[in-house]
Amino acid sequence: MTSIAIAATTAYRSKVALRAAEGGQMPRASELGFGSGAAPYTLGDTTLAAEWLRVPTTNTTAGPVLTVTGVLSGAQAGASILREVGVFDEEGTLMGRRVLTPKELEPETQLEFEIIFQY
Repeated sequence: MTSIAIAATTAYRSKVALRAAEGGQMPRASELGFGSGAAPYTLGDTTLAAEWLRVPTTNTTAGPVLTVTGVLSGAQAGASILREVGVFDEEGTLMGRRVLTPKELEPETQLEFEIIFQY
């Protein structure tokens, strides 16, 4: 399993702050997005640079830590080269994005991603 800690985007931080101030429910992660974009990560990112797939996530919390997990199979990736991964909340807001070393998956393989947000 690949475990990645990423910084939350400005859009997601703003959403969390507003919900906390209003006493609302925090937005939950719902999808991992995968893409082939190589643009460096910035806090101002709102999308993946070149998205080609999203998969559902599972979420666990322990104190101030949110762990988001998702699986990408080689069959899903097809001929696409994996260069970026992002987490999206249930409203479609990009929570965070990470650029990776290029990866090509064989059809029978899979990568499990564990992405950690600390609040």
